[in-house]
Amino acid sequence: MSAQAAPSYLGGGKIPDGDVLCHTSRLVSPCVGRKRAEDCLFATLNVCGGVEGKMVEICEMMNMRKIDVLGVSETKRKDGVATTHGQYFAYWSSVASSRRGSQGVGVILSERMNECVKGYKCVNPRILWIRLKIGLTKLFIVSAYAPDMSKPVGVREEFWDNLRDVLNECKENERIIMLGDFNGWVGVARDGYERVLGRFGDERVNENGECLLGICVEKKLLVTNTIFSHKKIHMYTWQRHTERSMIDFVIVDERLRTKIKDSRVYRGTNVGSDHFLVIARIAGLAMKWRHRPRIRVPGIERVRVERLREEKACDEYRKLLNERTRELLEGEEWNIEEFWKELKDAVIAVATQVCGVSKRKNPGSKRNEWWDDEVKEVIEQKKKAWLDLLASKANRRMLYLIV
Repeated sequence: MSAQAAPSYLGGGKIPDGDVLCHTSRLVSPCVGRKRAEDCLFATLNVCGGVEGKMVEICEMMNMRKIDVLGVSETKRKDGVATTHGQYFAYWSSVASSRRGSQGVGVILSERMNECVKGYKCVNPRILWIRLKIGLTKLFIVSAYAPDMSKPVGVREEFWDNLRDVLNECKENERIIMLGDFNGWVGVARDGYERVLGRFGDERVNENGECLLGICVEKKLLVTNTIFSHKKIHMYTWQRHTERSMIDFVIVDERLRTKIKDSRVYRGTNVGSDHFLVIARIAGLAMKWRHRPRIRVPGIERVRVERLREEKACDEYRKLLNERTRELLEGEEWNIEEFWKELKDAVIAVATQVCGVSKRKNPGSKRNEWWDDEVKEVIEQKKKAWLDLLASKANRRMLYLIV
């Protein structure tokens, strides 16, 4: 498909001497020459035990892996509000605040993907959908968390009925991408599922897997985890002791089949979960994004008032503030407005002098006061220990097979 520069295109219709791949607001300047289609990375991860306290790690993971869209499950949040975390934007579907935290799903988007959001809906604590328009490609993203096989049949059937109803809301010109923990074994038996399953995966099948395959057949969806040949350790998405399963999937519209470049597990990423990160790489959804210069917002200065908890700093603050207020009271007569302004300036000046200030680079981001270099170092040690543990398990398994 041609993607040559359009030197005189002003919008609407077809680009002269080329096909329309995306809206011109997303194209690189014609002076760049041939435009390059960028890959988009879609991922899913069961955070296992809740997302609270893990967002810094998750955002660092997304930045390191260059993930554009991450579906998270078992978040155990108690509110469904959208949140901002630096350059990432999260949409949550959760239980009511009056209930115990359980279930919960979310979708975390990179900054460039968040610009493409056209709408979203929190269906229930197990299902959330978001509409994106990337260039001319319209996507219907679904984040889902299916009840496991230990739950009553009625609960499981209700989930699959709800998921089917949600997919029915997808428009004909939208491409479905489902991300989540479906707690289902889909197997590799392709009789009747040739357009749904690949040749690689776990042979086991359960009721949840059969329900998922039925929906995939109805909606013409493809289970990407099964179409690429990888090592077994890069196919199993969950592991606990000696048990392992393939239950987390990235499932896409069949019309995207030719754009799927890879789909596999990445075991090196750990956020305190027994599930592994699954990433699918999709090519050609849009051309390279146009660079948009950002308006630099000056850093906001914040007085470090927490230092007043220290006895020495508190005594110094009281002493200096008493001196300043005494000067104000002994000085000229003030009206109420002038006196309030002078008093406020004195309080801020003394607090700044005693406590110092810190700057926040991202005024809109949520800051975690507990995150510092020491915590970061401990997290890195934890990740290294996790990788060593995985390697030792693989070595023991290899020795067992040799013996």
